[in-house]
Amino acid sequence: MLLFLGVVLLALRGAAVAQCDGKPGPDGLSWEFDEGEKQKFSLLRFLGNVVTPDLVNDTRRIRTYVRDERFGILLKRCGEMRAIDAIYLKALKIAEHSVGRALFLALVATLEHRDVNLKVPIIGSVGLPLTFEEDSTFHARMRNLPSKIYVDTPPEGDRDKLQHFFGSAYIAYTAESREFARTSGDLVEWGEAKFVVGGVDDDRDRRANSQGERFGHDLLTIKNLLPSDYLNLPYRN
Repeated sequence: MLLFLGVVLLALRGAAVAQCDGKPGPDGLSWEFDEGEKQKFSLLRFLGNVVTPDLVNDTRRIRTYVRDERFGILLKRCGEMRAIDAIYLKALKIAEHSVGRALFLALVATLEHRDVNLKVPIIGSVGLPLTFEEDSTFHARMRNLPSKIYVDTPPEGDRDKLQHFFGSAYIAYTAESREFARTSGDLVEWGEAKFVVGGVDDDRDRRANSQGERFGHDLLTIKNLLPSDYLNLPYRN
């Protein structure tokens, strides 16, 4: 009996490892699932996709992938780092292996704010929308975003650090300069503290920025790198 239980546990462990490595498990689930397969054919949607810019369609696809319940299941099974890698790899596939485009898609897939309130002299607070998702789809995506990213992640999670990471990676890659990305990140942190309602200059944001800078810059020469290779790197202020 004990031998039988041992075999079962080993098989289950092997199935989980397979799913986390990208191969389908016994239930057929893997990170390569088709985010659009559950949608019924719609002529209006088809015609809309034809006339909609590719970047908008690609943004819809990557966000649909992240908010899919299958992504949430795999996140729980395989952990945050594997899920973050999966977001980038899916973005890379959608972008047809255009690294710069994939980094941008990973950024919009992980945007954690619906809008930001800016401090404007005389007028006061002005809301600036960052996404036009419906409430239900936005919150579904938020629930599935990896949050336990660092060893010092607070109880409320670190979902917002992903947008810093991929944003800095995108700038470093497209500008071909870590220094430009670092300057941009510093300006964002300064501006957030000065002009955003409730914003602060956060050293933990700077850590994510720095790791993203290195990731994006290194992708210029080595194309098969993954975010998890960099999110565990030490950070020096």
